[in-house]
Amino acid sequence: MSDNLVSINTLIDQHPQLTEKALIDFINGLEVTDDHIRVQNNVNSGFLSRTWSSINGESALRQNTINQHFGESLKTVSVWLENLQHQTIQSDLALIKVSEKLKETRTGLILMLERHQSLKYQVDEIIVQIEDMKNHHQQLSARLELVDCGRLATQHMNAVFDKWKAGGFRRFPILTRLFLVYDELYWGDFGHYCRQCGLEHREIKRLVEQVQNKSLIQLESEWQKSNTPYLWENDTKNQLQNLNTDYREMLVYLTNGAPLDEMPLTWGLNQLANNPSQDYLNNSNLPKFLDMQNAINRMSFEFEARYVKQYI
Repeated sequence: MSDNLVSINTLIDQHPQLTEKALIDFINGLEVTDDHIRVQNNVNSGFLSRTWSSINGESALRQNTINQHFGESLKTVSVWLENLQHQTIQSDLALIKVSEKLKETRTGLILMLERHQSLKYQVDEIIVQIEDMKNHHQQLSARLELVDCGRLATQHMNAVFDKWKAGGFRRFPILTRLFLVYDELYWGDFGHYCRQCGLEHREIKRLVEQVQNKSLIQLESEWQKSNTPYLWENDTKNQLQNLNTDYREMLVYLTNGAPLDEMPLTWGLNQLANNPSQDYLNNSNLPKFLDMQNAINRMSFEFEARYVKQYI
């Protein structure tokens, strides 16, 4: 087994869901200290410390820019609002910018009101204008965002399977490759679209079926047909023992928190990655043998449970 240190930037480039999961875990850790401690205790501290350093550095909070607008006159604000009301905004990027500016302006006006009570009447009128416009923009933005989410989800799905086809997961055991594909979809644009629309949405069902079909096509060229039925646990253990420690710890991190009863396959991968030299797993929910279709069905089922209950 190679224990050469893998750059955290390399890990994130190869498995971008690390960034999303790390940020979510960090936020959850602030709200629930016990959960944060559990995550830290279950993963090698050296790997996590490098992960947090990278993530925290890239996601530093921007400085608050509201103060620079305090000095703007009410006349300027009024002119800006009047011009904005006469425009029809279609671009989602423009909508985001406008919404940010409306929020910023409203906050500045409220702060100005606290300092200048004499302007109360004028400020109140402008705030009413802002609220009316904000509601209109939010409705239009929601429609545009949903359409854009579907486009990004399809692009994301194709990109992940292109990476798989190009050998991006070849260092991992076959079942772990399938997990990493579903995991990357969960944390990216594909998963965001599923959470926005729900798994019962017609378009989501079509995309999920595409993921299953694409997985089957890819597994056709990689599945160990000579070992049928596939003794996945023994094969996974053997390959994980030869996997670089950092990649193995990454798998432990990504599978951490999977419930034994509802996500047994992901739970089993976590146990094997954490200790590949252990005896066979003791879980009645785990199959001893797998074929391609059964592996895909099980992984799809576990990730549907993950979408619904927001596990890990």
